[in-house]
Amino acid sequence: MESQATGSGQVSLEYPLDQADKRSKRLKEKLRHWGRGAQEKSHWLAERLMDRRVCVGVTGLSGAGKSTLLTSLIYQLSHPQKAQLPGFAPALNGDLLGAELKPALDSGLPVFDYEGCLSALMSHPPRWPKSTRDVSAMELHIHLRRHRRLGGGDYKTLILELRDYPGEWLMDLPMLRMDFRDWCRHQAHIIASDTRAGLAPGLLTRLAALSPEAEAKESELQALWREYRQFLLDCREKRKLSYLQPGRALLDDEDYQLLPLLDLRGFSADQLKQLPDGSNYQVLRRLYEAYVEGKVAPFLESHFKHLDRQLVLVDMIGTLFAGEQALEDMRLAFTHIADTFRYGESGFLSKLWRPKVNRLLFAATKVDQVLAADHDALRQLLGQQLQQTFTGARHRGLPIFSEAIAAVRCSHEDQRNGRRMLVGYDLDGRYLGFENAEIFSRLPSEKSGWGHYTGAAPPQLRPPQGMDSGSIPHIRVDALLNLLLGDKV
Repeated sequence: MESQATGSGQVSLEYPLDQADKRSKRLKEKLRHWGRGAQEKSHWLAERLMDRRVCVGVTGLSGAGKSTLLTSLIYQLSHPQKAQLPGFAPALNGDLLGAELKPALDSGLPVFDYEGCLSALMSHPPRWPKSTRDVSAMELHIHLRRHRRLGGGDYKTLILELRDYPGEWLMDLPMLRMDFRDWCRHQAHIIASDTRAGLAPGLLTRLAALSPEAEAKESELQALWREYRQFLLDCREKRKLSYLQPGRALLDDEDYQLLPLLDLRGFSADQLKQLPDGSNYQVLRRLYEAYVEGKVAPFLESHFKHLDRQLVLVDMIGTLFAGEQALEDMRLAFTHIADTFRYGESGFLSKLWRPKVNRLLFAATKVDQVLAADHDALRQLLGQQLQQTFTGARHRGLPIFSEAIAAVRCSHEDQRNGRRMLVGYDLDGRYLGFENAEIFSRLPSEKSGWGHYTGAAPPQLRPPQGMDSGSIPHIRVDALLNLLLGDKV
């Protein structure tokens, strides 16, 4: 016990906590924390068991507009009085009462920046939200009117858990099934079989000349990595390619030094294993394994084990007008991610602990860039690509759906001199009218047929003015909602 003089001349007595009391206090705090966590977990389990919670993964291949779609979807469900959702039964019947956005329970992930994205769309002048470069999660508590047979009624709540992640991360998942040697050979095959090599012939020549057995020089590998990362960026921006690894290099500037050795001819797997620790092969192998084990594997384990459904957004228009190679690369990306998801319906217990993806949706975005008469052809084209790549998934009982949408409609149709055309504002705010090259429901059967699309890509458009005082216009977001949630509401 200690005495301490006070300003009034009185003496107060303090009894400091001994170590046992401090430990007891910390233990009680931990128990309260565990109790709150257990309560939240029990709610989560009960909601899954009662089919009141559905977890949807949302990703997008490059330039597909994922942040915009999430913002529009949340806004439409949260403002039923402003939304135009005739294809979504609860909205059409007046049973959609609204929705609340909340952090996702038991995820530990940052919340999607809905307010920031919505502010961008509704600013003056409006602008597109920034692309998300990391994973996030959120819960949308959707309130629905419940109709009872014996009269009266109240409401029920469906919890839509949204897990948002960059499509570039998805492209890395096939690396889990390849060791470094397999990956090098895979990359060499891809580069040799398409036009991407023309973007950096000098770099690829130097990579091919990099001897697996030569002693690794850090400065040389760092310089090659900087060039290789720029090569990947050029593949995405200039060729509209999708299947690019390592995908994280497209989003950050970390020094991964993840380089493929493009010429392993003359080396068997055993010979490569016997190379010195300081050789190019062994140094790059360790960097590859560190990336896969430290970045890719944890993402798969922490993220995909929760998913019931998966939505993949695709810039089908941009890919189509970029040419045959861009479309083939997108199909290659589909092929290599086909086995990522755990297919099939979840049973009683697996629904709680290891859910399976029971519905896979692909949506072609930005269809407001083409005339309404071309929307169905665009959806058919996407469906054809999926049919060619997901046959195995269908045999395992996974329903696959395709749709064509615009999360925010930026154009409207007009008629001038007897011709249908689109009008809107470009990214610089200039008002313009344009026609798109007709989209056919089947791809050209000959290379010469691709000339129809060459150089005919529609302009990029700015969001429309005036959304802050009304609704967010869209195309078929209601149909997408019906595919995602129609069986749950």
